[in-house]
Amino acid sequence: MVSWGRAFKAALVLLAFTIVWGIVGAIIIGAGTFALAPRAFSYEWYYGVPIPTGINWGALTGIIIVWIIGGLVIYLGSYASYFKILTELIVEETRMATSVTATPPTATQATRAAGAPTPICPKCSTPLTYVQQYQRWYCPTCREYQ
Repeated sequence: MVSWGRAFKAALVLLAFTIVWGIVGAIIIGAGTFALAPRAFSYEWYYGVPIPTGINWGALTGIIIVWIIGGLVIYLGSYASYFKILTELIVEETRMATSVTATPPTATQATRAAGAPTPICPKCSTPLTYVQQYQRWYCPTCREYQ
C-alpha cells in the first residue's frame, strides 16, 4: 500500500507539472492573442477616438484556434503527467511488493518428504519442491511458495 508521504510527494510533483503545462498553454494563448488581436477589428478615427467599423473574421477565427490549442496543451499535458506519475507509482509499488518474496532455494535447502507423493503447483502443474528451512513447498517455475 502506498504511504501517505509517497502519495503527497506524487501529488506535489503532479501539481508542479500541471503548473508548468498551464504556463506553456498560457504562453501559447497569450502570444497568439497578442499577435492577432490588433487585426481583429478595423477602426476609423473620429476626432481622435477610435470607432470600430468592421470585424476581421479571419483574425477572430485565428484567436479562437489559438485558444483551443493552448487549452488542449494544458489539458492533455496535465492528464499525461497524471498518468505518467500514477504509472510510475504503481510500478514502484509492484516492484517493492515482488521484491519481498523469498529467494529460490539452493540445492542443499530443498529436500522432498520421504515416501509422500510430490504435490503439483496449482498454477502451472509443475512438481513442487519441499524447502525444509521454510517448511513449505516451492514452485521453481512460478518462483513462489505454496
